[in-house]
Amino acid sequence: MTDLKATAERCFALAMRTVPGQYRFQAALLLARTTVPLFRWTAAYREQHIKNFHRPDEIVLYLLLNALSKNRTPFNFEIVTKEYEHLQQAYARGKGVLVIGHHAALTLLMVRSFYDRGLDPIVVTPDNSLCVPGTRVTAGTIQPSHVFLVQLRNKLRRGKLVCAMPDRGEHHSGRTIEFETPAGPVILAPAMIEVAARCGAAVIFTEVRVEGRRLVAAIAGPAASSEDMAPAIIEDFICFVRKCTAPAASRALPSQRSADLFSRKVAMTQRKKVNP
Repeated sequence: MTDLKATAERCFALAMRTVPGQYRFQAALLLARTTVPLFRWTAAYREQHIKNFHRPDEIVLYLLLNALSKNRTPFNFEIVTKEYEHLQQAYARGKGVLVIGHHAALTLLMVRSFYDRGLDPIVVTPDNSLCVPGTRVTAGTIQPSHVFLVQLRNKLRRGKLVCAMPDRGEHHSGRTIEFETPAGPVILAPAMIEVAARCGAAVIFTEVRVEGRRLVAAIAGPAASSEDMAPAIIEDFICFVRKCTAPAASRALPSQRSADLFSRKVAMTQRKKVNP
């Protein structure tokens, strides 16, 4: 199945190279809205859908754009960024910036936004060949290891901008906490926030969503009273995630809600046939 998925992604990326680069994002966005039923049963879709962070069309858009990036097929896009001055002010201090968001897949696209602004972002990821989304440029990375927090500290002390997603899929004894959100429980590993606070780096929160035909990013910082205080920054981040994770059903487009209802009716009909 892995080989089949990789082949499908490669074929899609090759086909998209026939589309002029400046139109590839909009083409992917259109495809995402029309092909949700085709993706709904795939493992990659279900892996994102179970988190309840994104609408179905946003999940499919992420999968399509990720296929392009992995296969070095460039595309251009712009993210409308709300409250970008929070990041500008933090970066100007020169003490390093840790940009964090929960695992809402489209948030990874902020790496491209920072790259386009000349900020040379570094990403905490196990993928050492990660491309800056939509480019053929390999991103700077910090791989998880027993010394990655030391590497993170060193990058921040040199004034670098580091991007990370500190939520986890499962608990690690003594290293994670859990909190409730409208999307369900989220497990958080606060160590990176604690390191940033100890070395005086700024911590910024972000999330990316699709609004109409464009990407929109929210950027926020901790309350002024939380500066350099890890427990307070963690609480502020938890509030940010809760604010971002409105119930998926209320965010779904009308056509997608109808598709979900149709899928449930089909499943009920099949069960009746099996158990008359």
